[in-house]
Amino acid sequence: MEETLDISAFLKTLKKHFVIIVTFGLLAGIASFLISNFMVTKKYESMALLYVENSQNTSESLNINDINAAQKLVNTCQILFKSGTALDALIDNLDLPYTKDQLSEMITAESVNSTEVMRLKVESEDPVEAQIIVNELVKISEEEFKRIIKSGSIEVVELGEINTEPSFPNVQIITFLGLAVGLAIAFFSFFIRDMLDVAVKHDDNLSKAYDVPVFAEIMEFDSASSGGKYGYSDYGYGKKMRKSRVPDGKFSERLLSESTPFAISEAYNTARTNTMFAVAHSPRKIIAVTSSNPSEGKSTTCSNLAISFANAGFEVLLVECDLRKPTMANNFNLTNKTGLSSILGGFSSITDALNSYVVNGLDIITAGKIPPNPSELLGSEAMKSFLIASAQNYDYVFLDTPPVNVVTDSQLMNEDIAGIVFTIREGETTHPDIQSAMDKIKLANGKTLGFIKTFCKPEKTSRYSKKYSYRSGYGYGGESKTVTAEKETTTD
Repeated sequence: MEETLDISAFLKTLKKHFVIIVTFGLLAGIASFLISNFMVTKKYESMALLYVENSQNTSESLNINDINAAQKLVNTCQILFKSGTALDALIDNLDLPYTKDQLSEMITAESVNSTEVMRLKVESEDPVEAQIIVNELVKISEEEFKRIIKSGSIEVVELGEINTEPSFPNVQIITFLGLAVGLAIAFFSFFIRDMLDVAVKHDDNLSKAYDVPVFAEIMEFDSASSGGKYGYSDYGYGKKMRKSRVPDGKFSERLLSESTPFAISEAYNTARTNTMFAVAHSPRKIIAVTSSNPSEGKSTTCSNLAISFANAGFEVLLVECDLRKPTMANNFNLTNKTGLSSILGGFSSITDALNSYVVNGLDIITAGKIPPNPSELLGSEAMKSFLIASAQNYDYVFLDTPPVNVVTDSQLMNEDIAGIVFTIREGETTHPDIQSAMDKIKLANGKTLGFIKTFCKPEKTSRYSKKYSYRSGYGYGGESKTVTAEKETTTD
């Protein structure tokens, strides 16, 4: 299983960054070619072949001892050819501008396949010089061999020739290695980065990881507003879209209105349908919307869910329970003099704090003035009474609650609500943050109804909508779908 996952991770990285990886590899290969072909000093090689005999016997019959002795002489010759005497003779005879150490590095003497044939090579930046040196070395070696060994002889099989093809560098091999190394570096850089990146990605299977369904994926507003396939549209799937009751330009541009891109409106409609069935059997249709951390789209998601429910003909109350960092008054262009904090503190009635029909079917209670004790207020008996009364007067109540990993305020109402819709920002929210929030919700006896992903990539937003529609996600058949559709049509 682990091997399968590893292969899958490799393939995932390759698919995701294929173009960049290939481009980097090609650039590395081109750079290797240019460097090896134009910047590296070329060297040329000339080679001579010698045959070593262990005696002067010209008889055609040779025994195994003669051959073994000749092979040992080859090993001796390898030392003689690079001896100080031979190197000094080379330098003197040819007036070479090299030291003995430099010249020794240029010379290679080796046996051919462990036979009595010896290969003598000289490598130089000048192909003519390489030939002259190797042939001169052959002459010197014959003299040195007779002087030192006394017996045997060296026969020249082949003298060195001028070779205009450089022996170094091998441009083809270096280019191939540069390409391969470039591909490897690019691939493993992305692979390690992806492994270390714990942020939620568009293809992460959140439902499998946390056993919580994904209600919808909300596209980035900027991407959806750019026109084309995901741009503005009054039509979708061959049917005219339902007009939102929110007038254009009055509220925040991220709230649902008539000019909201179709893809986003439809995603929130999917979230609405899945939320309805998730709380279908709850005695109180009170839904809290939260996230793990700030700036993950929690308040926008909560507001748009409430608007979507109101557009479907339900009587909806939207309550801002984030008493530490309220934003709803600005988003809906409302005053924030009185609100939930005023109600819970006993300074005003619900009627005084209520903003009625901000949207047709939607009432809003903002946070009010920031209190010094938000946790105590949200966990008070006054809050419990407020929620019970709200559930009796509205079809659905939505609570915009603070981030779970920042403060514990949202967990103080778990006993009085149907459950929590958890907002996740794609590319920002991390899996450790989600797990930490899920643990806190579970510890406080809370129920996570589902995830809503925000800021999603445009081309990926339909995957969860199809997989986790209310028919398959909650087991309801076609009959339930017909009933819901009729209610939405008749109550519009």
